[in-house]
Amino acid sequence: MPLMPLMLALVFVCLLPAAEVVNANVASPAVAPEFREAGLFTARITVQNPHQRAVRIDKLDTTCACSKLELASRFLAPGETTTLEVASDNLRRSGAQQVRVSLFLTDPDLEPIEVMCWWNVREAVSVDVVPPGDTGQERPADTAWRDVYRLVAHERPDEPQRLRKRIRLATPDPPAGGLRVEGIDYTGTLWAFTTRTLENGAIVVTASSRDETAMKPGEYQETAIIRTNHPDKPRIELHLDAQIDTKAGRESLDLMQRQ
Repeated sequence: MPLMPLMLALVFVCLLPAAEVVNANVASPAVAPEFREAGLFTARITVQNPHQRAVRIDKLDTTCACSKLELASRFLAPGETTTLEVASDNLRRSGAQQVRVSLFLTDPDLEPIEVMCWWNVREAVSVDVVPPGDTGQERPADTAWRDVYRLVAHERPDEPQRLRKRIRLATPDPPAGGLRVEGIDYTGTLWAFTTRTLENGAIVVTASSRDETAMKPGEYQETAIIRTNHPDKPRIELHLDAQIDTKAGRESLDLMQRQ
């Protein structure tokens, strides 16, 4: 093709409107927007009827407890569009997020209309469990250890040295002077807490048995509040569920028991 017609063709393509994304807030997770943990994820999504007949939307089901889920219209002709407004709290989240919203139709022969939401959360302060044998210098690679606010333990009363949990606190946006733990509010009887600031600014909080000789058997459901100097996350609430049992075995009850 001669150069001039080719250039004109490219200009024409560039002037064409971009294809509108339907049934998702963005085209793919690779281009997901970023929201702060202290704020809300919000999106106004174009929803299109993909069926060759008119549909009426009966109910909406979602994989998250969204604070807002509003559909502008519930009756759609073939190919017609409406808008879905979604809002979700980002508290205690970090990294890539995904939510699916299923729009079930009154016609049982038709598949639901599936809507996807993708976004990333920039955490104020990440709260991760430090895996066994890890130094806590970096966030755990396995996301199962990330954003953990409930710790579970099952130990024998005569083995207080085995009751030990480590939590890593870090922030991508440190306050002036760096992230600090200002104090830990705890009125329970089982745990004692120590903190250590690493060279990279992360903080490791270690929870261990308050009694170094023996622990009183029973079930403990306690809460500790970690106070920080971060303006967006001054309070971090940890739930500490422990069972001190003479019949406790050597195997952990769940992924988070041994640290």
